[in-house]
Amino acid sequence: MKEKYLKDTGGKDMYSEKIGIIGGFGAYAGLDFYKRLLECFSTGNERDYPHVIMDNNFTMPSRTRALLYDECVDEIVKDIADSVRLMLSNEVDKIVLVCGTAHYFLEQVYELLPEAREHIVDIIDCLGERLQKEGITECFVIAAEGALKKELYKKRLKEYGVKCIVPEEDEYGQIRCFIEAVKRHSLEEDTVAQFLSFLKKYDCHHIVLGCTEFPVLVDYIKNIRKKELEPYFFYDPLEEVIINLKRDLR
Repeated sequence: MKEKYLKDTGGKDMYSEKIGIIGGFGAYAGLDFYKRLLECFSTGNERDYPHVIMDNNFTMPSRTRALLYDECVDEIVKDIADSVRLMLSNEVDKIVLVCGTAHYFLEQVYELLPEAREHIVDIIDCLGERLQKEGITECFVIAAEGALKKELYKKRLKEYGVKCIVPEEDEYGQIRCFIEAVKRHSLEEDTVAQFLSFLKKYDCHHIVLGCTEFPVLVDYIKNIRKKELEPYFFYDPLEEVIINLKRDLR
């Protein structure tokens, strides 16, 4: 994986800019992102890592329930804004929200903190730029049901000329089970078999991992049944963020 980052970005060390990670949306997704960020910036000298500040607010209400049932929207916006404000008070230059669904609330966050717009790295924009660069015009998006219901990826990726195929609504429950298996750190063979069966239902091999739990699941499957994933090309918004950080961080 590190070789991919170096190939795409060149390779630099000694950074003066700070990276801020806003987690708490899913503990293991945040842990996975931080691990991959370290792998990307690794030089063999730990003093060459960029300064990273992380804020995990595990008490934040469900973003999915907010989108589905309009629950606690103001509280979620405030919680995200509070985390962003904490980053800005610590002079963080690049802020990453480790949650695709949370990006639905960004415009409301910017109303409270207009200055945050120039610091937040929008993971969906990073994804759109990669798909556009590779000439991908159609992809299958798997994401949390709230993001799917509100057509978050469909609307945003349309700006990049990408048509999104999405799961049928009656499969939202199964998607929720995949996400919860990662959140609970309880991935098992049965989950793997169900996920592989789920992918086979759709005739699209370019797959966007629109919920940040899915890269954890896919990585787990690669370790035990890698051959069955060979027909698919996975696009992970957080991986694109890491590539961009490696390229742009000063």
